Amino acid sequence: MPTDIESRALARGILAELDDERLVLALPGTEYRLYLRPTVSAAEITTPPGKRISGTIRATALRMYPARAGGRFMEPIWGEPRIVQGTILAVEAGRVLVDVSVPMWVTLQEGQDVTRLAEGQMVNFYVRSGASFCPIERWKET
Repeated sequence: MPTDIESRALARGILAELDDERLVLALPGTEYRLYLRPTVSAAEITTPPGKRISGTIRATALRMYPARAGGRFMEPIWGEPRIVQGTILAVEAGRVLVDVSVPMWVTLQEGQDVTRLAEGQMVNFYVRSGASFCPIERWKET
């Protein structure tokens, strides 16, 4: 049973496309289509394309900065997340949960001080290639 923070970390969307190398998550009510690396093989994902899927998105920030203006967004709208901005939902050792139109666990690069970040703070950052999606049906805390 997921804890409260694990429930808040669940990304919910429509499975638009799937193969072993790429999962495309369409976010309802938006034009976003996120290209993510599935953490399991396509054969292990039982959700058919066009249906709702939930899971955890994980990414690594190249560098995270406080943001003073703007809202939540991701660029590009279709593709791998590259530039994102959002609000911190939780801070843990070495990673933060950020709402960037969808919740995303973001690991900080070595040398960046996570203690300078706080819940409710708006941040922006570039994302390293390889953001992943772990479906809830195969979800395990790592």
